[in-house]
Amino acid sequence: MITNEFWLDRWKTGRIGFHQEGVNPKLIEFWPVLPKGSRVLVPLCGKSNDMIWLAEQGYEVTGVELSSLAVIQFLGDNDLAFSTHQDGNLKVHTVDGLPLRIVEGDYFEFNENNFDACYDRAAMVAMPDSKRSDYVTHTLERLSPSATVLLVSLEYDGDKQGPPFSVTEQSVVDLWGSEIQKIASENLAQTNPSYKEQGHSIFKESVWRIHPE
Repeated sequence: MITNEFWLDRWKTGRIGFHQEGVNPKLIEFWPVLPKGSRVLVPLCGKSNDMIWLAEQGYEVTGVELSSLAVIQFLGDNDLAFSTHQDGNLKVHTVDGLPLRIVEGDYFEFNENNFDACYDRAAMVAMPDSKRSDYVTHTLERLSPSATVLLVSLEYDGDKQGPPFSVTEQSVVDLWGSEIQKIASENLAQTNPSYKEQGHSIFKESVWRIHPE
C-alpha cells in the first residue's frame, strides 16, 4: 500500500532512487517559452533541482512536497535562505532572491489554483492506480483553463511493481484528456544496461505536453 508514511519512510531511510541530480535534460529541451512571471506548479517535487532551473528562467515556481526531510535537504543543498509561515496544515517556505516557494505537506490539501503551467517528472508515476485519477483531477483543478503541462511518463514490462509505476499511453490520454500530446519517447532498456539487468526489454520514458496555441 502506497501511503504518505511509505514516502516519508523512503526519505528517512535514503531510498530515493527516483531523485535525479542536476537538471533533467528533457525539461531543458521541451519546456515551452512562457511569459516571465508565469506561475509554475511542481507537484511531489522532492528536492529536484529542476525547480531552480525554472525559477532562473523567471517563472514563479511553487513545489509541493510531503517530506520535511526532502524540503530541508533541497534548501540546504542549494544554500538557500528562506522564510517560513504556516497555512493551515501546510508549511510554506519562501526562498530569498529567487521566485520559488516550497509548500510542505499533503498535496491533496494544497488548494491554490490558476497556475499557468505544471511540470510533472515523477509525480503521476509515483501514484498507484487507485489514486492516479484523483491526482490528475486535483492537479488540473489547480491550473488555469489555458495552462501548459509538461509530463514525463514510464511504461515497462517485467515483474517490477512501482513506484515508479508503469502507465500505458492510453491511460495518460484517458487521465489528462485528448489535448495531451506525446512529443518524445525513448526505450531506456536499449540504451541503459541496468534496465535489462532488472528484467526489462521495454522501459519506455515518454514526454507529453498540453500546450495551448
